[in-house]
Order: sequence, then C-alpha cells, then structure tokens
Amino acid sequence: MACQSGRSYTIQSGDTLFLVAQQQLGDDNRWHEILKPDGTQFTEIDADLQVGQEVCLPKLLSSERRFALYFAWSRPQETAAELGKLENRYPTLFEFRRSIWPEYEWRADSDLYQQDISGFLDHVVLSDFQHFRETIFSITGHSVPVGQRQRDDRTMQLIDENFLKDIDTLIIVSLDHFETNQQPTPAEVAAIEQFLERKDACLLVCPQHDIGVRDDPESREVEFLHHGDRLVPAQERIGGFARAILAKLGFPIENQFGLNPAKSSVDNAPAPLLKFPDLDDLNILQNVTTFNLHAHLPHYFVPDFLKNSVRVLAKQSINPAAPRHPFVAAGNLNFNALLWMPPHGARQANIFVCDATLWSSAFGGVENLELFWKNLALM
Repeated sequence: MACQSGRSYTIQSGDTLFLVAQQQLGDDNRWHEILKPDGTQFTEIDADLQVGQEVCLPKLLSSERRFALYFAWSRPQETAAELGKLENRYPTLFEFRRSIWPEYEWRADSDLYQQDISGFLDHVVLSDFQHFRETIFSITGHSVPVGQRQRDDRTMQLIDENFLKDIDTLIIVSLDHFETNQQPTPAEVAAIEQFLERKDACLLVCPQHDIGVRDDPESREVEFLHHGDRLVPAQERIGGFARAILAKLGFPIENQFGLNPAKSSVDNAPAPLLKFPDLDDLNILQNVTTFNLHAHLPHYFVPDFLKNSVRVLAKQSINPAAPRHPFVAAGNLNFNALLWMPPHGARQANIFVCDATLWSSAFGGVENLELFWKNLALM
C-alpha cells in the first residue's frame, strides 16, 4: 500500500520507531511523525515493527535534503596508469605543480602529499569539492558523504539500496576515463530506478569532457589548441559511467568535446548564461547568472527522439577568442550546459545532466555556483 502522504521507508532488521526517527529524521523524539501507509499514527500496541513493513516518513523539509557525491572512478586503474603515455590519464601531483608553478608549491612536501596520480586525485580533484560540501552542510545541516566506486584497496562501493536509503539527492561525478570501462551492474540500475520512483529524489549525472575522439593527429591538435590546457593531452575521454547510466535510464545523452567557455567582456568572470526560464519550472537557476570557466567543458548532445522529454535549461557561450573548433565552425556559438528531465510516469524524481566541475570551487563563478547549490538544496 503506497503512502498517502510523505515518503516510504521499508523497515530493516533491528529497526524501531525511535531508531528510524533518529536515523531518518535526525531526532528520535519525532517517532510520532512516522505514520502507517493509510495515514494513521502508530500506537504502543501496534508499534512492534516487522522486517519489510512499509512506514511513511514526513515529506522532507527544504532544509533537510541529504546529498551524496559519488565518484564513479576506479582508483586502482586511474592511479596505475602508465606515466610514459600522455593520453587518457590524470597528471601526477608533481606534473600539476610544475605546470602552474609556483601557485601550488605549498603541497610540494612529499612526506605530506603524495606526488603521484593519487596525490592529484586527493589534493586537487577531491579537495576542490570541499567548499560545495561545506555549503550544503550549512544549508541542510547534513554532511555530504563521498563515495568512490573502487577504492585504492580495490573494494567496491556500488550504488545499491543501502547506499541510497539515507539520501535524496545523488550526484554522480563521472570523472572515470573510458579506458577503465566503468559500467553499472543490473542491480545498480534497478536500485537507481527504484530511487527515481521516490517523489523527493533528485539525480544529477555529471560526465565531463570527451576530447580527441577522432584518430587523426590534425583534428586532435585543433581541439587541443582550442582549450589550451597544457595538462590535457591529445585524447582524454571521460564520463563513461555517466553515459552508461543515462543510456540505461533511456536518455542516451553524449558529453561531446571540450569547449572553452567565454569570459565576461567586463572582467575575467564567466560570461552570462543563456537561460530558458520558461522551461525552468523548479526555478533551479533562480538568481544564477553564470557557471564557471573550466577550460574544456562538454556540450550535452540530446538525440532528436528526446527533444520532448529533455529540457535545455542553460547554455554557455564559447570563447570567441579561442582558436577554431569544428563545433564552432558548424555554426554553434553556445553549448548545452544544463539539462533537466522532469518526472514522467513511474519516475517521480528529477534528473539533471551537467558538468562535474559545477560542484568545484576551482574555476571561478563560485558566488553563482553557491546560489545554484542553494536552489538544489531548497528544491
């Protein structure tokens, strides 16, 4: 029997009304707010809960949303990449320091900071998400856990019912290289589909750039000169897990290219977004005027058959001063930066597609990103 109001919770072994209230509502004194599916309250007589029993928790208040970041990479595969090759690997922390010297010399001590690829992932990539986590905590009062698909010790953290049970906003940060072949299991797809049936749930899928798709050196050089990031080689294809998840959910959206975004003509801030407020029923971009200036941002290609079910909420302008790019040569001055798939059918949750760097504080536009994060938290 579906809940008449609120959100459903399935009783696990060892659960009591007090324990469920503590874990799900943050206060065991709120046990009386947990209802039966028919909307009636529990009494002392019928409060003996059974495993598998459905109870109904109160609808999440806007300030109580629980976020989680899930990095869909395999740490062992990413950190063991051959350093002799340039393509499809992350730089070491040492290489990163050298490329932007002297800005990052405060992390030069090898006793404190690993100078290899793992050091780059920990002390550059993951650390850039700390401000987002702190901001969400300040709004919701809940910490933002960080999951990694395969940890250094090769243990797997899958997106299963246990992982999803305590969150309502899942951000899949798909920074996995295609070469590592990260694919969701059938059980994960089923768990995510069940998660998306929850009215208060929100899924944000975030594949990053896909640079150097073609094999010929000339086209790769064109793309490289366009974005100009010396740390990104001729080919760096990222976001395979996100693509696979979206395809399994019926949205085969592709992250294409690595486009250099435009700056404001007034200062070095990101150029204003091209927004479509008539499509933004949730006001997710209310008061948000820019995103960021990550040097190589993807265009999210939407197949024609999805035009009626996927809304483009925002586009970013391409840097007109950047060297030529085939996407621009084809007549495109902007790229799709934020997509929204509103609830449909059994799926009551919202799905968004955007770049992984929108949760990072490293590429400018932070004041507007904070507004975007707040809008999500108060959705």
